[in-house]
Amino acid sequence: MAFSRQASVVLLAVVAFFCAASYAEGVLFSTLPKQFIVTATLPDGGPITQVHTGQDNILVSWRLNTTVVSNATIAKVRAKLCFAKESQVLRAWRKTVDDLTKDKTCLYEISTVPFNAAAPNGTTNYYLPKSIPGAKYLVRVYGIDAAGNQVGFGQTSPDRVANTFTVIPISGRHASIDVAVGVFSVFSVGSLFTFFILENIYLKRKKAV
Repeated sequence: MAFSRQASVVLLAVVAFFCAASYAEGVLFSTLPKQFIVTATLPDGGPITQVHTGQDNILVSWRLNTTVVSNATIAKVRAKLCFAKESQVLRAWRKTVDDLTKDKTCLYEISTVPFNAAAPNGTTNYYLPKSIPGAKYLVRVYGIDAAGNQVGFGQTSPDRVANTFTVIPISGRHASIDVAVGVFSVFSVGSLFTFFILENIYLKRKKAV
Protein backbone atom coordinates (compact mmCIF):
# COMPACT_ATOMS: atom_id res chain seq x y z
CA MET A 1 0.00 0.00 0.00
CA ALA A 2 2.83 2.38 0.92
CA PHE A 3 4.69 1.48 -2.29
CA SER A 4 1.58 2.17 -4.36
CA ARG A 5 1.19 5.58 -2.72
CA GLN A 6 4.84 6.45 -3.37
CA ALA A 7 4.54 5.37 -7.01
CA SER A 8 1.48 7.60 -7.43
CA VAL A 9 3.35 10.56 -5.97
CA VAL A 10 6.29 9.98 -8.33
CA LEU A 11 3.95 9.63 -11.33
CA LEU A 12 2.15 12.87 -10.45
CA ALA A 13 5.48 14.66 -10.08
CA VAL A 14 6.63 13.46 -13.52
CA VAL A 15 3.34 14.52 -15.13
CA ALA A 16 3.54 17.94 -13.43
CA PHE A 17 7.11 18.39 -14.65
CA PHE A 18 6.26 17.68 -18.28
CA CYS A 19 3.15 19.85 -18.10
CA ALA A 20 5.22 22.73 -16.72
CA ALA A 21 7.87 22.25 -19.39
CA SER A 22 5.23 22.25 -22.11
CA TYR A 23 3.59 25.37 -20.68
CA ALA A 24 6.93 27.18 -20.45
CA GLU A 25 7.73 26.63 -24.12
CA GLY A 26 7.49 29.81 -26.13
CA VAL A 27 6.49 30.50 -29.73
CA LEU A 28 8.40 28.40 -32.24
CA PHE A 29 10.05 30.45 -34.98
CA SER A 30 9.49 27.65 -37.49
CA THR A 31 5.71 28.08 -37.12
CA LEU A 32 5.63 31.80 -37.95
CA PRO A 33 4.33 32.98 -41.34
CA LYS A 34 6.46 35.40 -43.38
CA GLN A 35 4.06 38.29 -42.93
CA PHE A 36 6.47 41.13 -43.66
CA ILE A 37 8.82 42.17 -46.43
CA VAL A 38 11.75 43.96 -44.82
CA THR A 39 14.57 46.10 -46.19
CA ALA A 40 17.53 47.82 -44.53
CA THR A 41 19.43 50.60 -46.29
CA LEU A 42 21.58 53.59 -45.57
CA PRO A 43 19.56 56.75 -44.77
CA ASP A 44 20.00 57.93 -48.37
CA GLY A 45 18.54 54.66 -49.67
CA GLY A 46 21.86 53.15 -50.69
CA PRO A 47 22.75 49.50 -50.00
CA ILE A 48 24.53 48.59 -46.78
CA THR A 49 27.85 46.79 -46.91
CA GLN A 50 29.40 48.00 -43.68
CA VAL A 51 28.50 50.55 -41.02
CA HIS A 52 30.19 51.86 -37.87
CA THR A 53 28.83 51.95 -34.33
CA GLY A 54 28.60 55.35 -32.69
CA GLN A 55 28.58 56.96 -36.11
CA ASP A 56 26.16 55.52 -38.68
CA ASN A 57 22.40 55.03 -39.03
CA ILE A 58 20.42 52.45 -40.94
CA LEU A 59 16.92 52.89 -42.35
CA VAL A 60 14.63 49.91 -41.71
CA SER A 61 11.41 49.59 -43.74
CA TRP A 62 8.68 46.96 -43.69
CA ARG A 63 5.43 46.23 -45.49
CA LEU A 64 2.86 43.48 -45.28
CA ASN A 65 3.39 40.46 -47.48
CA THR A 66 0.05 40.32 -49.30
CA THR A 67 0.69 36.77 -50.49
CA VAL A 68 0.49 35.43 -46.93
CA VAL A 69 -2.88 35.02 -45.21
CA SER A 70 -2.92 35.01 -41.40
CA ASN A 71 -5.74 35.07 -38.88
CA ALA A 72 -3.52 36.57 -36.19
CA THR A 73 -4.21 40.10 -35.04
CA ILE A 74 -1.08 42.23 -34.91
CA ALA A 75 -0.88 44.86 -32.18
CA LYS A 76 2.75 45.95 -32.56
CA VAL A 77 5.67 45.70 -34.95
CA ARG A 78 9.08 45.01 -33.44
CA ALA A 79 12.32 45.35 -35.43
CA LYS A 80 15.49 43.68 -34.19
CA LEU A 81 19.15 43.45 -35.18
CA CYS A 82 20.11 39.79 -35.63
CA PHE A 83 23.36 37.90 -36.07
CA ALA A 84 24.15 36.34 -39.43
CA LYS A 85 25.07 32.64 -39.35
CA GLU A 86 28.74 33.46 -39.94
CA SER A 87 28.89 35.45 -36.71
CA GLN A 88 27.31 32.67 -34.64
CA VAL A 89 30.00 30.05 -35.27
CA LEU A 90 31.62 28.90 -31.99
CA ARG A 91 29.57 31.52 -30.09
CA ALA A 92 27.01 29.70 -27.95
CA TRP A 93 25.75 32.99 -26.50
CA ARG A 94 24.43 33.83 -29.99
CA LYS A 95 22.89 30.41 -30.63
CA THR A 96 19.72 30.06 -32.71
CA VAL A 97 16.93 28.14 -30.98
CA ASP A 98 13.51 27.50 -32.49
CA ASP A 99 11.83 28.38 -29.19
CA LEU A 100 11.91 32.19 -29.28
CA THR A 101 12.04 32.46 -25.47
CA LYS A 102 15.48 30.81 -25.66
CA ASP A 103 16.68 32.13 -29.01
CA LYS A 104 19.84 34.32 -29.00
CA THR A 105 19.85 35.27 -32.69
CA CYS A 106 18.31 38.72 -32.27
CA LEU A 107 19.69 40.33 -29.13
CA TYR A 108 19.33 44.00 -30.05
CA GLU A 109 16.02 45.81 -30.38
CA ILE A 110 15.75 48.50 -33.02
CA SER A 111 12.21 49.69 -32.34
CA THR A 112 8.71 48.66 -31.27
CA VAL A 113 5.79 50.64 -32.68
CA PRO A 114 1.98 50.22 -32.68
CA PHE A 115 0.59 48.46 -35.74
CA ASN A 116 -2.08 50.24 -37.77
CA ALA A 117 -3.97 47.90 -40.09
CA ALA A 118 -5.12 50.90 -42.16
CA ALA A 119 -1.48 51.92 -42.74
CA PRO A 120 0.52 48.72 -42.19
CA ASN A 121 3.80 49.82 -43.74
CA GLY A 122 6.45 51.55 -41.67
CA THR A 123 10.02 52.79 -41.39
CA THR A 124 12.42 53.59 -38.59
CA ASN A 125 15.83 55.23 -38.54
CA TYR A 126 18.22 53.34 -36.27
CA TYR A 127 21.39 54.85 -34.85
CA LEU A 128 23.95 52.12 -34.15
CA PRO A 129 24.97 52.48 -30.48
CA LYS A 130 28.55 51.89 -29.38
CA SER A 131 27.44 48.83 -27.39
CA ILE A 132 26.77 46.78 -30.55
CA PRO A 133 29.63 44.28 -31.08
CA GLY A 134 31.37 43.95 -34.40
CA ALA A 135 29.78 41.17 -36.49
CA LYS A 136 27.69 40.42 -39.56
CA TYR A 137 23.99 41.24 -39.13
CA LEU A 138 20.56 41.31 -40.72
CA VAL A 139 17.30 42.93 -39.64
CA ARG A 140 14.22 40.95 -38.60
CA VAL A 141 10.73 42.31 -37.99
CA TYR A 142 8.15 40.56 -35.82
CA GLY A 143 4.41 41.05 -35.69
CA ILE A 144 3.38 41.00 -32.02
CA ASP A 145 -0.15 40.26 -30.76
CA ALA A 146 -1.92 41.81 -27.76
CA ALA A 147 -0.52 39.09 -25.47
CA GLY A 148 3.05 39.94 -26.48
CA ASN A 149 3.61 36.84 -28.60
CA GLN A 150 5.23 36.75 -32.02
CA VAL A 151 2.67 35.90 -34.71
CA GLY A 152 4.59 36.66 -37.91
CA PHE A 153 7.96 37.85 -39.18
CA GLY A 154 10.04 39.10 -42.07
CA GLN A 155 13.79 39.63 -42.47
CA THR A 156 16.28 41.22 -44.81
CA SER A 157 18.14 37.96 -45.45
CA PRO A 158 16.18 34.82 -46.40
CA ASP A 159 18.84 32.44 -45.04
CA ARG A 160 20.91 34.72 -42.76
CA VAL A 161 23.84 34.27 -45.16
CA ALA A 162 23.09 36.40 -48.22
CA ASN A 163 22.26 40.10 -48.03
CA THR A 164 23.87 40.67 -44.63
CA PHE A 165 26.02 43.63 -43.59
CA THR A 166 29.04 44.19 -41.38
CA VAL A 167 28.99 46.35 -38.26
CA ILE A 168 32.41 47.72 -37.34
CA PRO A 169 32.85 48.73 -33.68
CA ILE A 170 34.56 51.95 -32.64
CA SER A 171 38.26 51.70 -31.79
CA GLY A 172 37.67 53.18 -28.35
CA ARG A 173 40.02 56.14 -28.93
CA HIS A 174 39.20 59.60 -30.13
CA ALA A 175 41.37 61.30 -32.78
CA SER A 176 42.34 64.04 -30.30
CA ILE A 177 43.83 61.37 -28.03
CA ASP A 178 46.01 60.09 -30.87
CA VAL A 179 47.19 63.67 -31.55
CA ALA A 180 48.00 64.22 -27.88
CA VAL A 181 49.95 60.95 -27.73
CA GLY A 182 51.92 61.98 -30.82
CA VAL A 183 52.76 65.40 -29.39
CA PHE A 184 53.82 63.90 -26.07
CA SER A 185 56.04 61.36 -27.86
CA VAL A 186 57.79 64.11 -29.84
CA PHE A 187 58.24 66.17 -26.65
CA SER A 188 59.67 63.16 -24.81
CA VAL A 189 62.20 62.42 -27.56
CA GLY A 190 63.17 66.10 -27.74
CA SER A 191 63.65 66.30 -23.97
CA LEU A 192 65.82 63.18 -23.98
CA PHE A 193 67.97 64.52 -26.80
CA THR A 194 68.40 67.90 -25.02
CA PHE A 195 69.37 66.13 -21.80
CA PHE A 196 71.96 64.09 -23.68
CA ILE A 197 73.56 67.23 -25.21
CA LEU A 198 73.64 69.08 -21.89
CA GLU A 199 75.21 66.10 -20.16
CA ASN A 200 77.96 65.92 -22.79
CA ILE A 201 78.68 69.65 -22.42
CA TYR A 202 78.87 69.27 -18.65
CA LEU A 203 81.28 66.32 -18.87
CA LYS A 204 83.54 68.17 -21.33
CA ARG A 205 83.72 71.22 -19.06
CA LYS A 206 84.44 69.02 -16.09
CA LYS A 207 87.35 67.38 -17.89
CA ALA A 208 88.69 70.78 -18.97
CA VAL A 209 88.86 71.89 -15.34
